Amino acid sequence: MPGGGNRAILPPIAAPDGIEDFASYAASRGLTLDAGARLPRTTPLLAEGELRSVDAVMTGWLSTYVEAQMALVTRNEVTTDAQGVETKGEAHFTVAVTHVPKAKRFIPWLLCQRVGDANLVGRAADALIHGDQRVRLESTELDQRYRIYASPDHDDTWLHELFSPQFIVFLLEQAPTGLAFEYVAGTLCVSLVGRRTLAEDLDGLRDATVSLVARMREEIKESLGPAQGRSAPAPPKFPPPQG
Repeated sequence: MPGGGNRAILPPIAAPDGIEDFASYAASRGLTLDAGARLPRTTPLLAEGELRSVDAVMTGWLSTYVEAQMALVTRNEVTTDAQGVETKGEAHFTVAVTHVPKAKRFIPWLLCQRVGDANLVGRAADALIHGDQRVRLESTELDQRYRIYASPDHDDTWLHELFSPQFIVFLLEQAPTGLAFEYVAGTLCVSLVGRRTLAEDLDGLRDATVSLVARMREEIKESLGPAQGRSAPAPPKFPPPQG
């Protein structure tokens, strides 16, 4: 699939819990389980030095026009209590990674994080935010459940149109529990908290990723006009999106 940003070669895939279910899902959806795959380290969740391991990766077409990687990853996690004592541990995520390069001319980077995951924000995210870059949209409920941060030189009109009323409803009512996403320099990383290996959860991540890419491309088209992109050589083996 097309590349973007610095990448790191994965070590051989280990056998964490659920890897067989992950592999079975890949086979059933026409995706390739790839022990030699690479993940871009462009976004904060996948940042070098914070990502402890990439436990499994499958690659292929999530829809006719969306090629991506889906992966199980483990991050280093450091929590600090009220006395300032740090505790080191790990946090698991399931991610879908793809590329929407043309969006970066409107928004160099964008973080949409769940409020409950604030303790999982690492140094790479802090380096982007480095102050109050939070975007507040016209939805009290969205502001209560998500923290949205954007590059200070983003196109404000484009960003507000991206978060249309329909897309806000999707995030609040239809998106899988634990969904968040990051966009940095053309790379889009959509994530769910936890190691998700059930078909229902992975289909939910897939549907959310396809919906978000379509939303971004729609706004790009409104600003730049239609463009010809790559497409899957055969129809992907996914059930119709829910909702």
